[in-house]
Amino acid sequence: MLRRPLTNDFNSRRLPSKRSLQSLLTPEQMNIAIQRESARSDRNGGEFALVLFRAKNPDRQALSTMRLAKTILRRVRATDDLGWYDEQHIAALLPDTSPAGAWRFADQVCMMLSRKAPRPLCSVYSYPTKWFGDDDEGNDHNGNGKLLEKSLSSSSVNGNGNGNGHHNGNGNGHSNGNGNGNGNGNGHGLSRGIEVGASDRPLGVGNVIPYFLDGVKSENIAAPVHRLENLLVRPLPWWKRAIDIVGAMVGLMLASPVLAVAALLIKYGSKGPVIFTQQRAGLGGRPFTIYKFRTMVVDAEEQKAALRKFSEQDGPAFKLTNDPRITPVGRFLRKTSIDELPQLWNVLKGDMTLVGPRPLPVGESDACEQWHRRRLDVTPGLTCIWQVKGRSKVSFSEWVRMDVAYIRRRTFFNDMRILLETVPAVLMRKGAR
Repeated sequence: MLRRPLTNDFNSRRLPSKRSLQSLLTPEQMNIAIQRESARSDRNGGEFALVLFRAKNPDRQALSTMRLAKTILRRVRATDDLGWYDEQHIAALLPDTSPAGAWRFADQVCMMLSRKAPRPLCSVYSYPTKWFGDDDEGNDHNGNGKLLEKSLSSSSVNGNGNGNGHHNGNGNGHSNGNGNGNGNGNGHGLSRGIEVGASDRPLGVGNVIPYFLDGVKSENIAAPVHRLENLLVRPLPWWKRAIDIVGAMVGLMLASPVLAVAALLIKYGSKGPVIFTQQRAGLGGRPFTIYKFRTMVVDAEEQKAALRKFSEQDGPAFKLTNDPRITPVGRFLRKTSIDELPQLWNVLKGDMTLVGPRPLPVGESDACEQWHRRRLDVTPGLTCIWQVKGRSKVSFSEWVRMDVAYIRRRTFFNDMRILLETVPAVLMRKGAR
């Protein structure tokens, strides 16, 4: 028996030719879409961009926002997500789009809108990104995820470049020239690379207006592309911060005699400073200065490259049991974990927390695979599951899985359990090197 052709049935159930204002995602749905796209990027190694728009006319906010939403709807692709980031910002989630392609998209939206309304304020976020350099001056986020919005000019742009440049949110420029011309199809195409300090603004961007959500303005003009990782981070719950403050203060007071003795042993045991400082990757990958008692010779960092091939830890992390750089006093301090006590000051400052993934040096963190960087979604800590169960005995991937498991169960009782389990692990020198 012949089947009926499906043509008529298909035409009767044809999908709508374009999306409407009613199809805009809610803030909750948009957050889920961003989480989904970041997980997909971690798995496939791709990149995507998030563009936030805000109507510039405060007197006619509702009308301007509606006109803005309609204009963006005319511009997005079928694969893009469009919705509300919050009450004031409309977000366009652009898969497989470079930072330059996202600015091209934003620039064209603003030019389309300029015929009927003032151009909106705009912010571009890119994922994945990395921190380059240790200078935090001019950082437009300050670790708090504040959005730096920029007003776009109407000058035309040549979209045939090959820059694929990008810039991180701390004001230190970085661009590369691999020029993958995949861009954001359908007119979002890849334009010339973004280079900070160039005489002309990229993608026709002019009259850049630094504008923060909290109303604070700055004379510094930061980079036109921000780190989307800052939107994915999970700030410390109030109860966790309260425990950190009390615990760090009590710990520093109780450990003060030990701190004093350790400082004297280091001072007279070898040449060099008592405290060792290093840039580590903190919340969202933002660098911070970690404090430890110095356990190695002064030029230990310069010798590290030559010893890398002997590392007993796979992945980007460096671990070596019989490290020749360690001083006799330092070996004792490491075995007893006394060298970590100065990090209670990091906890008191808010750079670290008592329980959380251990922070890696910035270079090692940047060398991690994308999915490994999920451990940066929370504030790093003094101790975590790895310290009490693994520590120097598991692969780096398993180490990261332990951190991710903790992130999914970051509760008061789980923190208390890990703190209690840390005590015997330290006393028994479990896995210490």
